[in-house]
Amino acid sequence: MLSVESLMKRDPVSVDAGASVADAARRMREARVGAVLVLERGRLAGILSERDVLNRVVAEGRSSDATKAADVASRPVVTVPAGASLRQCAETLRDRGVRHLPVLDAAGVPVGVLSARDFFEAVAGGLERLLERSRYDEQLRANVDPYDHLGGSYGR
Repeated sequence: MLSVESLMKRDPVSVDAGASVADAARRMREARVGAVLVLERGRLAGILSERDVLNRVVAEGRSSDATKAADVASRPVVTVPAGASLRQCAETLRDRGVRHLPVLDAAGVPVGVLSARDFFEAVAGGLERLLERSRYDEQLRANVDPYDHLGGSYGR
């Protein structure tokens, strides 16, 4: 059974609130992620995405070296608890219009990030497996060997 814990990326990429946007962008590039968590004294203070960098720094002509990540990070951060259902994640992604969901443990500490891309790829994969299983079961009910791709190699 899929859960938020099985889909999220563990050990989320983060930067300190005082880090520059340039440093945060380098961290995103190195980790090949689209967002970093912005932490202040170990607590989640914001999330900085590629879109935030584009709209709040580049488009406004700000210096990425002089601008602090915390100054342009999205807040408040939309999060889900580690025990969240996949339905809750889907509704949060849809209703709040976010692409990255930090996953928090019971103490409010970030333990992972669930991206919309990873979520929808997992859901699509699950649907494909369900459809394949349904086709397989249907063939068995029709007394057809699902593995007989040559059509009669078992001497019928």
